[in-house]
Amino acid sequence: MMDKVAVAAVMLLCSIVLFCASASTSTDSCPAPPKHYLELGCKPIKDEGHECPNRFECPTLTDRDGQKCYFNGNIYESGSSLSSADQDLVSCEPGCRCINYTSPASFVCAHIDCPEFFDSYKENCMFQYEPRGCCSARQVCGEEMNKLSVCYLEGAKYLEGQKMYPKEDSCYTCHCQKGFDNSTVVNNPNCYEINCGIELHSTRWLADGCIPIYFGTDRCCPISWRCPEDKDTVIVEGRLDLVDDANPLMQCTFGNLTMNIGDSISSDDKCVSCKCTVPPMPHCIQTRDC
Repeated sequence: MMDKVAVAAVMLLCSIVLFCASASTSTDSCPAPPKHYLELGCKPIKDEGHECPNRFECPTLTDRDGQKCYFNGNIYESGSSLSSADQDLVSCEPGCRCINYTSPASFVCAHIDCPEFFDSYKENCMFQYEPRGCCSARQVCGEEMNKLSVCYLEGAKYLEGQKMYPKEDSCYTCHCQKGFDNSTVVNNPNCYEINCGIELHSTRWLADGCIPIYFGTDRCCPISWRCPEDKDTVIVEGRLDLVDDANPLMQCTFGNLTMNIGDSISSDDKCVSCKCTVPPMPHCIQTRDC
């Protein structure tokens, strides 16, 4: 039989394991940050007393040289093209090149129209894709489809080579391959995070102090931008009771407005609500009803 010391040691070890598991669960349960913070290289800050990041620091937005382009943490001189690694993140927009014909400098990219967009669908056939590939690599038909591996994700069935778009993790695309594990999407070797190309296409909006508009709360990339107007005012109905009005680190800025967490921006568009939720940038949500 185990003596009292051994029992106490086991109980202590179990407590440590349970605590670590609880802490891991707490961290994993943090909501994903808005996509624009990730692509702009903003640093998440978790102040004392918060289990999840409660604000971000985006110093690069104010320190950028208007004659250069920025993408994925890299700086590009005028006339230079994306590196092969960066280009792989936006495979459907090849040949991206920085130009300074505008202020600030911006990228110009080609756009691929895949053949399958125009090819009439053939019965009992499917298109296969390579990982991170833009257009299909081949078409498989008939009995050959029965030889392919099968994947399941969120209750749907896919065949080897097909792209899978998780609804619960909408910022990821998965690729059906033999041995696909559907127990997780994040950190899955057959899933990769979508790059919205915010720095490729929205440089001017960012320079003008505009904020992103997302469609609902489960869509990954912004669908449009909301720019400051002289008539904008702050609506304080949604302000949190415990907000420290004197702490500028916990405030959002939009044009000439300073907003506390929970504050909204006045709008003539009833379909779009813009709030300060995670400083320093407010962002907008377009409701599905509209």
